[in-house]
Amino acid sequence: MIKDYTVKLPDYTDTMTRIVGDYTQIGRVKSNKGGYQSALLEPEDMPDSLKKCIDYYVHVIDNTVNMIHWWINVNGKSHANNSHDHHDRTPPAEEVGVSGVFYVSVPEKNMGDIVFQGTVMSSNPTMFNPPKKFEPQSNRLLLFPSDCFHSVEPNQSDKERISLAFNYTR
Repeated sequence: MIKDYTVKLPDYTDTMTRIVGDYTQIGRVKSNKGGYQSALLEPEDMPDSLKKCIDYYVHVIDNTVNMIHWWINVNGKSHANNSHDHHDRTPPAEEVGVSGVFYVSVPEKNMGDIVFQGTVMSSNPTMFNPPKKFEPQSNRLLLFPSDCFHSVEPNQSDKERISLAFNYTR
């Protein structure tokens, strides 16, 4: 259900920093408790080599889906994310797709594990007992069903963790 990959890609920290610009004054609030979450970005705004890499691994799971959007997350000290999923329930609700997170920059340990609680909408609901935890690591790619609830524990470091998240649907 949750796929975990370590990929060999260039360092995109500067690219993501340029895209978000001065993120102290802008951003959206969704599940984030503190930190920064960019506006939704178009697939063509993602660096080509990164998009091709993510497409490859997503299409191993489901080759009928396409990226609809992505966004950048910057979490500093004590920043976290409440439990949420990425499934769009706006009528007419989409089928469950593939979502994911790619860790761009994780300079230290204890920067906020992602914790998966399970799915509730799919044809085979599954709750994880205990929840599945993954430590953030630079170049780690995690893929999961869009209806899989997850949260992010607080960043214990004084440094910022940069990740990007994305959704694929039919």
